[in-house]
Amino acid sequence: MTKKILLFSMLLTLGFVTSCKEDMPQPTPEPTPPVSSAEPMPSVPKPSDYHIATRMVVEPIQEKTREMLSKLKIEDFAWRGNKDAIKLEDLLPFVTFKASDLDGEPYTLTSEDLKLLELVDMKYEEHGSYNDYIACKVRYNHISGTSVLRIPVSRRDYFMQKFEVNKDFAPQYYLGGIAHLFPASAGEILKGYDRKKYAVVLTDARADHSNNYLSFRGLVHLVGTGMEDPVVVLDFEAKGFKPLSALQRQLTFVTSGELNERMRDRLKKIQKSKTITDAVVLQLVQDNANYWIKLASPGIQNTYGGELQWDGDNLEGVLSGGHDTRDIYLEDARFAINSARYDKAAGTVTLGVELIAANGIAVSGVTTTLVVRSVNL
Repeated sequence: MTKKILLFSMLLTLGFVTSCKEDMPQPTPEPTPPVSSAEPMPSVPKPSDYHIATRMVVEPIQEKTREMLSKLKIEDFAWRGNKDAIKLEDLLPFVTFKASDLDGEPYTLTSEDLKLLELVDMKYEEHGSYNDYIACKVRYNHISGTSVLRIPVSRRDYFMQKFEVNKDFAPQYYLGGIAHLFPASAGEILKGYDRKKYAVVLTDARADHSNNYLSFRGLVHLVGTGMEDPVVVLDFEAKGFKPLSALQRQLTFVTSGELNERMRDRLKKIQKSKTITDAVVLQLVQDNANYWIKLASPGIQNTYGGELQWDGDNLEGVLSGGHDTRDIYLEDARFAINSARYDKAAGTVTLGVELIAANGIAVSGVTTTLVVRSVNL
């Protein structure tokens, strides 16, 4: 009995001790210190404050040039009169400041050094070909430098970020008419931009019909600055216009009273010496295809229809009856007549017509049929 009591007492004691251990506060493990992201130590000794101030250079970080042009308020600083629009802290992500002792070894200023740096006499310098500079002098730890430091700025690249060609514009139209009537035909050739800040005058359209694109210029004016001249002239390209081959199944010709009459009169004369056959008619019209084609009425057969008209040797679209075909402009349009069929009973001549050249390039695959009527011999 005594042994059982003793054993029970020991178990109670052990449970109490274990319970006390669980209730006691446990030591908190020490956190793992973060890996230091401190900048590397300079590889050359730090020059004197005087040499830092007087032998300072600034180097753009090339891979950040585009970001710099998008982030810096260059426009406000240079032309809108806000001289506080660009400060040292705005430049630091995009440039590196260096200095050297007389040995010429470049020392890159650390973040601690930059706390002692000031930029003074900051200004924007305009230069030829829009290769400009942000210029300034420095003061380091109250010591003034004498040299002018310059950060290059491509004015053209800066403003090109403000405007973009609308890629959905060109595929809706043929190139010829857009180039011929430019800039009135330009519409939304540029994506929307801030018209409270910019006025862009489009000019100098140059069509490349071989490659089916349009190059043009935009004269950018700054609204609200009082500047009469454009701040920059930008070059743009619009690509992907409809090829002339898309006129297949759209280009049509309908006979006219004059065409009917002249065809009938010519065949009557020929009939005096030979029998009128398909071959005879074909030879007649092939000798001067454009002459006969110009006597017909040209048009566009599509969802809405539309008219075309001749201007000398040029075939151009018009705005008529709410139908706009003005994007079609075929300069020096040339046609071939590949077939002719004379139907004596019906009094008709059916011609197979093909557009073979326009806008200085060869065209293939654009065919249509022209039926000349009232050819009763």
